[in-house]
Order: sequence, then structure tokens, then C-alpha cells
Amino acid sequence: SSGINAEYGVSDVLEKALESVPEEDRNSNQTLANLYEGVSLTQSQLHQVFKRHNLVKITPLNEVFDPVYHEAMFQVPDPSKTPGTIMNVVQSGYVLHSRSIRPAKVGVVKET
Repeated sequence: SSGINAEYGVSDVLEKALESVPEEDRNSNQTLANLYEGVSLTQSQLHQVFKRHNLVKITPLNEVFDPVYHEAMFQVPDPSKTPGTIMNVVQSGYVLHSRSIRPAKVGVVKET
């Protein structure tokens, strides 16, 4: 299981790297665009390995909070959404053979 932990830790780092490069910077800098594409392809390959081993990434935005698969990090009032709805995903979770091995860390709409 520690090998799996390392793998999804790598996935988290790749995701943060991709999120840190604004699209306008990629559009104006070919070297940065090439690097971004390489990191993106690496992440894609890693997710293919996950899939072969039945490891599924969950990003439960706008789903109903489920403590089996989600860990609430904070609550926010939002009268336009149903209480208990996930309105922010801080960190994706992972499921192996339908069992949560790392809950997604989320922000949830609270009762107002």
C-alpha cells in the first residue's frame, strides 16, 4: 500500500505543477508550453497505470458529501446550493476496488 501512496503523491505533484502554469504563459512561451505538455503526458501515463490496477481518482465537485469517500475541510454558506453539496475540492481522493484508500479533501455547503 505504501507504493500506492507514493504513486498518488506523484500524481498530486504533477497536478499542482500543471495548475501553476497559466494558459496565457503557455501561449506566449513555447519552451514552457513544451514542458507543460510533457508533464501532462506523464500525468496521463500515470493515470493509465492507476486504471490498470483499479485505482480510481475521485474529484467530487458538486456531488453530495459522503464521509466514506470525502473528508470535510471546511463549510461555506451558499443559499444557491443544497446543504451537503461539495463546492470545492482541495485534494482529490482515490478509490481501489470500490474502497476509499484516500478520501477527497473537500469544502461543503452548510445549512444557512
